[in-house]
Amino acid sequence: MTFPAQDFTTGQVLTAAQMDEISTEINDLWRLTFRAVTGTSDTLVLADSYNKLITYSNTGTTTITIPNSSSVAFTTGAIINILKTGATGTVSVIQGSGVTISSAGATATNPVITATAGAASIIKTGGDSFTVVGRIA
Repeated sequence: MTFPAQDFTTGQVLTAAQMDEISTEINDLWRLTFRAVTGTSDTLVLADSYNKLITYSNTGTTTITIPNSSSVAFTTGAIINILKTGATGTVSVIQGSGVTISSAGATATNPVITATAGAASIIKTGGDSFTVVGRIA
């Protein structure tokens, strides 16, 4: 994305149209996009950490795999947001090879979302370490 402010000079008085253009582009930076998963397995990709909400609607168990850094280079501090939209089933987050997950879930290394509209965030805390927070069992 080209930010229009690059074309402005110090001290320039902006028109209302220029301010509207800047405002629109700033809002686009914060607007969530969605990726819907209907199957029973999903492996996270780099694009999932950029203003994305991943929804899971399968009636069975859907397993989300967090890949290691050599496969997908999430930056430290990256956040992946997930939401269970299906009325039945569960969403389970598992460790890829070499990945460590911590959470407050019943099984700290395998957090599960059981409630409809249950949501969680997967946060890369460093190296191949991730913490899962949210509505998890």
